[in-house]
Amino acid sequence: MALASTYRPNARPRSGSRSRRRRRHSAPVLIVVLLALAALCYHLLANGYMSSDALARYAKLLVMRDAAGLRLEFAGFLSTQMSVYLGLLFSWMPGLPGVLVPYLLDIGAMTLFASLAWRDITRDHGALWGWLWTVLLVCHPYFLWVATSGHNLGLGTLAVYGLFRTLRSFRGDPEPRAYLRFAGWLCLLFFIDERVSFIALAMLPWLALVAPRTILQRAPLAFYLICYLPFLFALLGWMYMNWLFFGDSLMFITRADSAFRGGYADAPYLPWLLEFGGQWWQPLLWLVVTGALSFPSLLLAFWSLQRGWAGTLAVAGTLVCAGAMATLAWFATQALDFLSLLLVPAALGLRTLLPWQRIPATVLLLLAIPLGWLVLLRDPLPEVQQWSTAFRTPLEQRASEDIRLGAWLADVRLPTLIDDQAAYRVIAARRDAEQLILPFDDRFKLALSTRGGMPAQLVVARPGSLEGAQDSISQRFPQLWESGMPGYQLVFEGEVWRVWQREP
Repeated sequence: MALASTYRPNARPRSGSRSRRRRRHSAPVLIVVLLALAALCYHLLANGYMSSDALARYAKLLVMRDAAGLRLEFAGFLSTQMSVYLGLLFSWMPGLPGVLVPYLLDIGAMTLFASLAWRDITRDHGALWGWLWTVLLVCHPYFLWVATSGHNLGLGTLAVYGLFRTLRSFRGDPEPRAYLRFAGWLCLLFFIDERVSFIALAMLPWLALVAPRTILQRAPLAFYLICYLPFLFALLGWMYMNWLFFGDSLMFITRADSAFRGGYADAPYLPWLLEFGGQWWQPLLWLVVTGALSFPSLLLAFWSLQRGWAGTLAVAGTLVCAGAMATLAWFATQALDFLSLLLVPAALGLRTLLPWQRIPATVLLLLAIPLGWLVLLRDPLPEVQQWSTAFRTPLEQRASEDIRLGAWLADVRLPTLIDDQAAYRVIAARRDAEQLILPFDDRFKLALSTRGGMPAQLVVARPGSLEGAQDSISQRFPQLWESGMPGYQLVFEGEVWRVWQREP
């Protein structure tokens, strides 16, 4: 009732013509940023950069398009669904290569992010400062990484910005729809980004900084309930779907290979988790220090008007604590997974600056670009190193075994037993998933459980390799890679992959 009492029936809606004018004014930002990011991504791809995550999503699109026996539930409850279905929608566009779809989704999402940031900044500081600060944000290496790396971070970053920009409406005596907008964005984020659980948990104490004081005093439980109830319903619904189709309501967090577990399965190969995995204070301190170095303009928010610092501090504190919690749970594959989200408080904090802070903020945003590169390139993952190298020079092109095997399978069209989780690069190189027998197929399960109905070809990864750790065929038959199977002959041999084919 305390929240309902804040409703004001005489509140006038925004003018439709005013909203249309704002949309027209943001069109140049959309066009310029979209073209710039697309040109940069084309440059990186032309220089030989290729994201493993983008290849995995492309392979999943091929599986959803071509694989026999695929049903809705097999699209996967082990990862968020939004990028999958948006990617499938865009992949049907004529003339658009499917391998580019994951990159275009991230570019489009970050273009919208830049447009929204420009609109928000312009409302308080004018178009000139809006253009200048938006350009500096777009030039930040974290923004470029999220937009062009193909790591499925763009939609999540956009949704996080949409979530936290609603906190501004909490000031004063807000209407109930202000809380509903926040709750709706948090619920939507659950279907977009696997980091949402850590963000939602870390946000609980920080929300007290921005919540209306009267509401916290009169009905604190009601405030948190209305903000989190849609998210809780989404989580419970996800658990129900897991139980309905697979008999395990917690499968999406108990399976080591689930995207909701992040880097847990690959922890022995990830420097960040090897150094900080299972810890809390050290990664928290590291994220605070590197976050301040990457976005020094955040410090100006402490001198803003009308408790504007509270919103910036709440957002930055939430994201830093979420990163520390994710490291404690062996989720975060690298610090950049959460440091890149600090783009959100950096953009939101610019709205609350005082007029005398505009020039210092511009200088700090300029300084953030080289400092961001220094942080990004500190002991980077190989893919981050390749991405940064592709800015300057073409990468050395090597004849990848995955590409060779994919081309070979494209020529030899036989029913083939293969695990798409381990062999997604192979499927992407093959460019289709026709006649592939994949883990969701009953024939695959029958072959692994009884060896009955083995198909004409078996693709198996070498035990002990990274692919072998993900390949259910290799785990079920550890001697298959070395010794084969009676009645089968070796027809393809590599360092990681072998193909056994039934003898004529």
